[in-house]
Amino acid sequence: MPRVRYQPPDRLPGAAHFALDANLRGSLNAVKLIKSQKWVWDGLREACDLEVNYARHREPGHWELACVAFIVSKQIDIRPWWDETTDELWVACGFDGRPTYMTTWRRLRELETIADEFLNAASVVIKRCKMHDSRVLAHVHFDYTEQETHAGLTHDCREGDVCSYAKAVKSGRVWGKSKRPVRASTSIAREERHARSEEDPETAAALEKKTAPKKTEIDGDIKRVRINGCWYRTRDLEAGIRAYTGKRGCKSFWHGYYSGKAVCHFTGTAIPSVDSASRNECHLFPELLDRVGEMAGQFPETAIADRGMSISSCFEHATTKGVAPVFPWRKWGDGKRHDHETHDRHGMKRSKHCGGPMEQTRFSTNNGSPRLWFRCTTPFTAECEKEQTISCKEEWRSLVPLAETEALYQELRLSHQTYEAVHGYWRTRFKAGGDSLANRPKVIGLAWHRLRANVACLMDWLLVAANCGWLGSKPSKRLRGKRKFKSRGEGEAARLGDLRERWGLENPYGRIAKMLGLGDELPPSEKPPPNTATAAPA
Repeated sequence: MPRVRYQPPDRLPGAAHFALDANLRGSLNAVKLIKSQKWVWDGLREACDLEVNYARHREPGHWELACVAFIVSKQIDIRPWWDETTDELWVACGFDGRPTYMTTWRRLRELETIADEFLNAASVVIKRCKMHDSRVLAHVHFDYTEQETHAGLTHDCREGDVCSYAKAVKSGRVWGKSKRPVRASTSIAREERHARSEEDPETAAALEKKTAPKKTEIDGDIKRVRINGCWYRTRDLEAGIRAYTGKRGCKSFWHGYYSGKAVCHFTGTAIPSVDSASRNECHLFPELLDRVGEMAGQFPETAIADRGMSISSCFEHATTKGVAPVFPWRKWGDGKRHDHETHDRHGMKRSKHCGGPMEQTRFSTNNGSPRLWFRCTTPFTAECEKEQTISCKEEWRSLVPLAETEALYQELRLSHQTYEAVHGYWRTRFKAGGDSLANRPKVIGLAWHRLRANVACLMDWLLVAANCGWLGSKPSKRLRGKRKFKSRGEGEAARLGDLRERWGLENPYGRIAKMLGLGDELPPSEKPPPNTATAAPA
């Protein structure tokens, strides 16, 4: 078939702009687009050929194209999509006509085992996009949200078990007689997770432990969990469980996964992950960051996230990879940010020759031992003219490659919340990441959710590449991108500079400063706060 050609716009159109192009909308056009890009389809087609030599030969057709058509159709389940498909679509996928429903169901479910092949195809597209414009995945926003499973919990206390539910029913202390606990809405689970992220990590871990099952065991193809004195069973072996105790002893639960997105700051496209909600998002972040580096061929310059990832291990992993973490400050210990003899609260090194503030000049991963180099802003001695260095491991959360006082840092920090909307966009475009009965698939299991997310990733990047004119092998002209938060970032950096002046952080302090008569020995954070109602940026 002839190669599809697209005219690139002068300005970056955005991830949703392809909805305005009739040549890119719908399942049939998605199939035609992939088939026209042989450099993407050839590897995917070969990887998805699961025919075996010892069985009867399958009818001709490409099930990877049918899977793409299914995900782009915005249908949640296979049956209604199959009912609405046309012969034209199946012929475009290489079939003689529409296969039976059971064959379609089996072949699409079969692709769960090779779901990562769609990410490999997306990686080919991403690297082509980066060849055209280096701003692609240079700054990446990381965010997680809840994703429900269709499986439910059922009361499963057996003979010999101490059943608190039976005792409660007998005494009339329970609301209703149902043996299935109430399913808590995803919004409740999301609000509870956000509330935990405001606490220090130790308190957050203790709060999370309260909602986790007390005991878990696998019994064949079901999982049994002990919650509030009773056993419950579920058909989903991989989904996490959070339990809540309501009024009159009634129990509610939330059951599902964490849907992660690594969103490109420039294009708005994302690289996904789907994992069990039994693991905390801060423990999932390193894996998603490594996936971004692998798929793009290099790690991003910065990683922007919310307080859920603002712990030392996430800072350490990102910094060691040469990625500057842009995470808001999270409460720790007494909740205060302290100034030290070696560096202040914003990660600015203090000169060991005069105690004065220094400006960051460069950064190096230093073979796994990251270091920062600084130079005095106002040299007071001859030694101050030389560069000084400090290891990032002195305090991973403050000593980061991109200084907090920089306008770019503040610009990225302020823009993060707008990229959380990508979760909603994917639910609308691809029905990926369902968080309610209306948009969650009926298929049970983590593999099916991952397959849908990975196919959505491939199509998200391919459609944006088509719209931006990045499908060709020769670099195209540089598109203009609008930086909506640039002026706000510059203003916030200036505001932070004024606050540093007011707090005394721009003046020398420490033992050496006192010896030279340049300032006090006591750091500003240990002094009474100045009389001001202005608070520091989070």
